[in-house]
Formats: sequence, C-alpha cells, structure tokens
Amino acid sequence: MAKSKVGGTFSLKNVYMMIPEAVERGKPAVIKCMYDLEKEDLYQVKWYRGDREFCRYSPRDVPPLKVFPISGIEVDRDASDAKQVTIKAATKRAHGRYTCEVSADAPSFLTAQMHDLPKSDPELIGLKKRYKPGMKLKVECISYDSMPPANLSFFVNSEPALSQHVWHRVSGGENGSLWTAYSTIQFIVQKHHFVRSKIKIRCSAYIYSIYFKSHEQVTDEEDPKTTVAPVPETNRAVLFPIHRVSENSALSNIANLSSNIWPSFKLALILSLYHIAR
Repeated sequence: MAKSKVGGTFSLKNVYMMIPEAVERGKPAVIKCMYDLEKEDLYQVKWYRGDREFCRYSPRDVPPLKVFPISGIEVDRDASDAKQVTIKAATKRAHGRYTCEVSADAPSFLTAQMHDLPKSDPELIGLKKRYKPGMKLKVECISYDSMPPANLSFFVNSEPALSQHVWHRVSGGENGSLWTAYSTIQFIVQKHHFVRSKIKIRCSAYIYSIYFKSHEQVTDEEDPKTTVAPVPETNRAVLFPIHRVSENSALSNIANLSSNIWPSFKLALILSLYHIAR
C-alpha cells in the first residue's frame, strides 16, 4: 500500500506503468507512470529500481526533480517529469524491476531489460548455385554477438520451413559475454521445391520487438539440357605417305613384270608336262 502524503487521503485511479519490453544498449529508456488524480493535487512520485529509490518528483519543491545516484542509471533531467523518467544510454547494469509510487495507491511495477543487438544481418552459408531433384540442400544461418541470442527462423520460398528439417544451437554467454545463434536447414530437394526453376532460402533473426533482420539467397534448378556432354575419346591415326604413279607408268611396269615372269612360267609348264608324259 502507498501512503498518503497530504492532509487526509485521496484515491487514485488507473495506475499503471508503460515500459519498453526491451531496450538496445546505449539507447535511452523511457519509463512512464500513468495515473488519474481525480481532480486532486499531486504530492509526489517516487521511482525505484528494486528497493532503491533513484528519482523523485515533488511539484512543490524547487527544483521539483531530485535524482539519487545508482550505478548504471543516469537520469535525463530534461526528459523526466511527473509522468515519466528517462534513463540515458541504457547499460546492462540498468537491468532490473522498476516501480513508480504515486501517493495513496499501490505501486505499479514491471521489469526493464537492456539488450545488445547484433551489429550485422544474419549470415547464410552453404547454398550452392544450382540443384536438381535428389540433391541434398544444407544451409547454415548465423547471427553474431547479441544479448540474448537471436531467434532464427528459416523460410523456403517464403513459407516456414518444416521443423524436422531445422536444428538450432547457441554458443557464448560465459561470464556475461555475448551470444551467437546458429540454425541449420537440411533436406533432399524435390521437384516441387522449385518455383519457376528457383528455390528461395531466407533466414530471419529477431529479438523481442526491437530487432528484426532477414537474409535471403536464391538458387537455380540445374537444367539437364544444358549439361555439358563429356568429350568423346579419340584415337590417334598414323598416316603413311602414298607414292602415286601415272597410268602409263603403271602399265609399263606391269608389261615389264609380265615379260620377266612369262619365260619362267613357260619353262615350268613344259617341265610339268614332261613329268606327266613319263
């Protein structure tokens, strides 16, 4: 219960806080405390992180805003008033539960979380230029250096990938170090995966509602008509020179050959007949 700070008591309505779900490290964080005074005058608003008060707004005081130093919290005085407090350049040490207390009503509180966001888009590794049905497609998505690790999701032709085709893991985080998130998709390419002879693979990384980045790559279907045929095996031929002679010269050679052979042939024929006669 909050205590009344003025003579008598008064009632507050609709007390609630508006606080960002997450804040990137180094960016300002605005925490609002909303309430309805029902026409009464405000006495003061106190702001706490955990059990420690770090800021107070009292409209009757001069100046009305007072700041109580806490490690990791630097209040922007010019951007703080009765309804909100602004923390400059949020750091990891600003993480915690924040409470606002407005006069005679219960305090409202929520938890603020400070985050380190990746400095680059998610990276895709392993996609080949061309695939054909029956080939294995395996691609890894990596989101580096964040706190907490990014959530990674795969899409195939703009449709969420099947869960049985995707594996996730993280590394880092020791002693307050940043995390790296990994996600791998693997499946056997089928004909239906190709849309207009292409497959689109997209990886999206997000952290709460303050970070969302995607990386998409496209691969083509391998066309069997354009496949280069192997060069046929060839054998070397050995050519020998041919000496061509004129027709007249050929006939003269044949005549000379006949004149040389005929006497011998006639003698052989006579001897054969002689032996037969005997």
